[in-house]
Amino acid sequence: MNKIKISIYGFVFLSLAAFAQVSTAANFGRQTAESLFKGIIYDAKFEMSLRRDGDKLSGSYFYVKSGGANRLKLDGTIDASGKFVLRETDAAGKTTGEFTGTWTEDANHSGATLEGEWRKPKATEPLVFMATEQLIYFTGAAKITDSRISEAVKPKRLTLSAEYPQLSGAANADGFNQLVKTRVTNEIAAFKKQMLAVSAEDLKFLPAGVNNYIDIGYDVEYADNDFVSVTLLRSEFTGGAHPNYNFLTVNYDLKNNREIKLGDLFKPGTKYLGTISALAMKDLQNRKDAESGENRGLAQDIFADGALPKPENYARWNLTKKGLQFTFDPYQVASYAEGAQYVIIPYSALKAIARPDGALAKFMK
Repeated sequence: MNKIKISIYGFVFLSLAAFAQVSTAANFGRQTAESLFKGIIYDAKFEMSLRRDGDKLSGSYFYVKSGGANRLKLDGTIDASGKFVLRETDAAGKTTGEFTGTWTEDANHSGATLEGEWRKPKATEPLVFMATEQLIYFTGAAKITDSRISEAVKPKRLTLSAEYPQLSGAANADGFNQLVKTRVTNEIAAFKKQMLAVSAEDLKFLPAGVNNYIDIGYDVEYADNDFVSVTLLRSEFTGGAHPNYNFLTVNYDLKNNREIKLGDLFKPGTKYLGTISALAMKDLQNRKDAESGENRGLAQDIFADGALPKPENYARWNLTKKGLQFTFDPYQVASYAEGAQYVIIPYSALKAIARPDGALAKFMK
């Protein structure tokens, strides 16, 4: 599965059920030997910590609605292909559920993804789950917590919700916090204004029990005491066959207290978009279907324009440990069915054009 994160699963699930309206905050502090994940089981959001030790897999998780004090223990096994089984137990040692799934590492994803099924003991029907790794490497007191927006406008059959990161314990955290908060609240406000203008007659076309909505979530692609790079995942439904979604990204230089623009990464006068486009297009156009082996047709024919060296095509990017990650929205370089596409360009391929005093210098050491 490509890195739609929890978009297709999460947005469909969340649009069919009430959002969890809670104020309990996730708390992502210093990265340890454990991998940190954010995920969803049907319509229930969770936070998970996992440790791999050979074929052993262990850790804990909690449901966001219940809070971090109500962690469930996880113990199980994982094989060389990433297939795992995790038994969960409560504080009394009673088995309360089981995860079966696959841990996937993809060259074009910043971190690992988990996907599979969760079931209660003796349950006949499992629930689908998916989770994405949060790449956080703070030292000291720095940590990321969730802030939330939740509003319902019942006369307009409208739901507005968002979850976005806020940083504390780090230099210039306020600058990052204000930037992210402003970006998210502006998206919510613009959508609300648009939907408040919808007539009562138009609302009759919505299926029973379904609201128009906007939902914004996030993933941490990389965070340390110098830089924070996050992806904001924006989904909306205004009728039609399916929700639509797109991405926004924020890359923040904590030391210099400013947002990083793509051009800041490269030497002045360098035609960096041409270099990036050539590398991204080659990667996309060579991708094959995993089962048939046929070329998937990404960034070709009617979708070729979406990967050309235009600023708008490469506006969604992130710093990651693996390289510079670019995100292409649905319909940009492929059909909706193919989903969003991701390309990570290794830092070594950008070394000749990178600013020696820019953000990439840290990752090229």
